Amino acid sequence: MPDVELFERSPDPPPAKVNAVTLTVTGTMVWIVATVVVGALDLLGHVPERWLDVCFAGLGLGVVAVAWGYVHEYRQRRRSSA
Repeated sequence: MPDVELFERSPDPPPAKVNAVTLTVTGTMVWIVATVVVGALDLLGHVPERWLDVCFAGLGLGVVAVAWGYVHEYRQRRRSSA
């Protein structure tokens, strides 16, 4: 009978190359659009007020994520040039 390793671990794939700044800026822009739409609907009284709070929270997290993305990209460029 052949020697079969059923649980042999395969090598890890290489890390994915992600442009963190583009990703987070795009997500933040979506939150900007959502905030404008929900704000207009809130003025008309069609949505609960807490929906606007959720949009502001998404914008805040988006700004933090964009800052993190810039720091991430800066550190990656520094590592690759050293």
